[in-house]
Amino acid sequence: MLENSAYRATSSSSFEEVDLSTHLMMLKINPIIHLLERLVEQQERIIRLTQPITPKKAGTTLGRTCVILKDRLPEETRIRRLKLYRAALDNDWEAARCIYNVYKVDIQAKISVGGDTTLHIAAAAKNTNFAKELLKIVNKRHLGRTNYAGNTALFLAAASGNVELVTEMMGINKAVAMIEDYHKRLPIHMAASSGDKCMVWYLYRETKDSLNEKQSTKLLFTCIENDLYDVAQQLLKDQPDIAIAHDGNYHTALHVIARKNLPFSKLANRRQRGIFKRYFDLDATDEENEKLKQVHELVKCIWQRIILLSDSEISHIIAAPGKLIFDVAKTGNIDFLSILINEHPDLIWTVDGPKNRYSLFHIAVKHRQEDVFKLIYKIGSRKENLLMLRDEEDNNILHLAAILAPQDRLNVVSGDALQFQRESMWFKEVEKVVPKSFGEARNKYGFTPRALFLQQHKELREKGEKWMKETANTCIVVATLIAAVAFTAALTVPGGNNQDTGFPIFNGKVSFQVFVISDAISLVCSLTSMETFLNIIISRYAEEDLVWRLPRKFYIGMLLLLMSMATLVVVFSTIFFVSFINNLWIAILVAVVFPTPLYMFLLRNIYQLSFGVLYMICGLQSPFR
Repeated sequence: MLENSAYRATSSSSFEEVDLSTHLMMLKINPIIHLLERLVEQQERIIRLTQPITPKKAGTTLGRTCVILKDRLPEETRIRRLKLYRAALDNDWEAARCIYNVYKVDIQAKISVGGDTTLHIAAAAKNTNFAKELLKIVNKRHLGRTNYAGNTALFLAAASGNVELVTEMMGINKAVAMIEDYHKRLPIHMAASSGDKCMVWYLYRETKDSLNEKQSTKLLFTCIENDLYDVAQQLLKDQPDIAIAHDGNYHTALHVIARKNLPFSKLANRRQRGIFKRYFDLDATDEENEKLKQVHELVKCIWQRIILLSDSEISHIIAAPGKLIFDVAKTGNIDFLSILINEHPDLIWTVDGPKNRYSLFHIAVKHRQEDVFKLIYKIGSRKENLLMLRDEEDNNILHLAAILAPQDRLNVVSGDALQFQRESMWFKEVEKVVPKSFGEARNKYGFTPRALFLQQHKELREKGEKWMKETANTCIVVATLIAAVAFTAALTVPGGNNQDTGFPIFNGKVSFQVFVISDAISLVCSLTSMETFLNIIISRYAEEDLVWRLPRKFYIGMLLLLMSMATLVVVFSTIFFVSFINNLWIAILVAVVFPTPLYMFLLRNIYQLSFGVLYMICGLQSPFR
């Protein structure tokens, strides 16, 4: 009212008649109001990030915002609700209580641009104490109020993982847990999307009797996508029919599992694990093993329900959409694939539509999944029927092996040269199992498999040659430094020499003998490593060299280099044992503590390279056996 009278006085050119005190009051109040409004807008932006709005509702929200701007609330009401907003964010119940004691209607008022009540704001901000006090004065109907995104306060509390607050709300009105937002999501769906197991279990126990098949199916998919396998198993136990239910895209739960790349599987990404993880399987924690077990049980449970269907129904589930069996083959989920094939052996003869006409093995070759490709050795002579298939570009399975692998599969090994080696091994392995005529067959563009391989891998081969030379040069520099240090240590023995005999003073001590032997080994290994890497640099880099001879030399050179580094650390440690013979605790402390980081690095790489050398020397030339 004061503001309107002030503006009317100004517009009528009678500014002299305006009360001076009123004008001064407006000058003080307006900046505060604008400051509070800007603060609220910033907070609302944060809250709206977690409240997706459909285009239809977005228009409604913008329309309501325009109405608010057009028909402003009375100034006193605006200031009061801004204070409520601030109190809900700051967990200041006393400030809010003072307002509610006088203006009870504000309990249900929407005080933000997004249509949030004070309870919405407190729930989203995880202000449990404030929300609990507010729940004491609200009614059941108030808990069902939604904002402009269709979210109840319980929905926001579930999204934030506040089990305590959700429990309080459910005690007042359980029905509010079944109110969907504008994306047809329930609070339990939002909790599952966040991977909040405790919240999902609580809401499921409270709402499982109220969930319909569509809501349960959506929850099952969401739980699988977010690794909540124990909840998914309980869902299937309570409602077995959702095992064959599908979403709008005709995806079943099996399709969701098939698309998952299970990083904790013992058969997944073993080449990318560290030494202890790779060879001793220490990365498979109890939790991960339990998850893997749950996935297997989940697949078996779903599949046992599917195989009760007719053959046509099973074929429909497998064929639509995107071919379930091929989704599994692409991700290399061999555990899942084994379960499916053991339960339904005919799946191995499935062909991917009339366009590409790919079999399971074509997909395995194309996506470089060796565990899946190994199955070809188990089906005997009948494999020729599958291998004869060609795609629309007239590529046979050997052409697919010649095409450059996807980048994520190339990255299974590091280094361009080793990637080229692995690609060549793939081509040679596929070449062994196909008829000889496949090697001379031409595709739609006139390429034989060998010509296509050279064309596709030309750039990778050039990068591999460059990478091998640069790495060899770097290793030569390191080997030279190690050789220089080892040679210097041999000339300046600890303790010096006897002036009469010329022999080292500590010649008879065990620690000195260890020093001499370690220094000699370090010097020999570093010099041999230098010779090996020099040989790599001057090589002719033919294809066969890049596949076998050069990688073998590279592994041996790296192993020798790391051995020289390890023995040089021993040399350094024994010097302290010789020099501090009267203070052994100093020598022991230095020998144990100082080289620990280096030893960990050396142990990891020596073990890995040792397997690489044995792999090359012993002729284990195929990763597919």
